[in-house]
Amino acid sequence: MKLTDISSKKPTLGEIREQFEKWRKTREKRTTIPEVLWEAAVSLSPGYSPCQISKALRLNYNDLKYRIQTSQSMLHSSPVIDPAFIDLGFKSPMLPAECTIEMEDQNGAKMSMYFKGEALDHRYGIFDGLDLLELGKVFWCKQS
Repeated sequence: MKLTDISSKKPTLGEIREQFEKWRKTREKRTTIPEVLWEAAVSLSPGYSPCQISKALRLNYNDLKYRIQTSQSMLHSSPVIDPAFIDLGFKSPMLPAECTIEMEDQNGAKMSMYFKGEALDHRYGIFDGLDLLELGKVFWCKQS
């Protein structure tokens, strides 16, 4: 079995160990482990622990563990999808809404607002055309 044959099927721990031994016998000193061998070692991770794999293949435990975690995070990360607006073609009826806002500053000045009607956009504080955030700013920024 050639080094490139490892990725074409689901090899066993024994087959990968043989490939590592063959590579170690034929490599030049101080060369890095080929990526195909790392991928084969990582592919064993669902069936074996990083400790078992690193001992059997004589690999650095931390390097192997990092590669396993990286490959798992790449598998589980969802692709970034550009959001797009989809018009469903129907309008929901505007529901009546109520809102009570009470404010009191440190000097004891109080302001209470009560609104009832159809909310235009309650998420942003716009209620029946009134910008509630602006009303609050006017109260808080008033001259004493």
